[in-house]
Amino acid sequence: MCIRNRKKSTIEPFKKEHGGGAALALALALVMASDEPKPANKDKKNNRKKVKKDKWGQPLPPESEEREAEELLETVKTAAAEPETAPGSGAGRGEDSYEANKVVASGMPYSTTEEEIREMFEQCGPIFQLQLSRFPDSGNFRGLAFITFESESAAISALSLDGTKMGDRFVRVEKCRVDQKRKRKAEFLADPEKAKGCLSAYIGNLSWNVTEDDIIECFNTSKISSVRFAFDKITGKSRGFCHVDFEDDESLEKAIQKNQTEFHGRPMKIAYAVSNRS
Repeated sequence: MCIRNRKKSTIEPFKKEHGGGAALALALALVMASDEPKPANKDKKNNRKKVKKDKWGQPLPPESEEREAEELLETVKTAAAEPETAPGSGAGRGEDSYEANKVVASGMPYSTTEEEIREMFEQCGPIFQLQLSRFPDSGNFRGLAFITFESESAAISALSLDGTKMGDRFVRVEKCRVDQKRKRKAEFLADPEKAKGCLSAYIGNLSWNVTEDDIIECFNTSKISSVRFAFDKITGKSRGFCHVDFEDDESLEKAIQKNQTEFHGRPMKIAYAVSNRS
């Protein structure tokens, strides 16, 4: 029986060790093994699904993903075709998303005075409260004001002033939005109600150089029993507010009427004092 030459290197050492008969058996086994056809990998290749590609050679997503993408695209198109809800209509936010009697005026010149703002908005109706936003470091007006009217109709009428020219700037007037997620600044919170027997007032937003004599002079039409300033424990400097105790209710009410009055270049924040005692 003929043995292929490429198997000689394997047979010769085996023949010397085990003899001719064993070598012959090994040679036959090697020949039969070499003649067996190797399994083709074409079946595996054929089992694989061909990846679809687009005209740019990029693989396309599976049919299920393609259907989801088409459904999402259709949803987006439908939403875009629907008319947008008008701001302030309350849809999605609730009817209380805006304060009924309040508007915000922004973009005013920094030189605008409180009297000029009142003159501008009083033509729409009686003003219940006017709050001017100021820079905390200098106390100067920052061109932003919150106007609360006595009626909702007056606030709606004030919206017609949007775009009014004041100086070299155009004022923007819009509804005041109620923000439920953020804490509103203390200066924009509602003033505390007067407690029974209260004869004290909180005086805030004071200049750092205001003294007790200045406070007494400011409220000279009221009977003051004491003035209590708040001082920083580390620096010993004034914290910019104090509490004033009055001798009678009439004196207290006179002081409350001076809320937002200009004092040493800054508008005072005056409100009924809140007792810490239970």
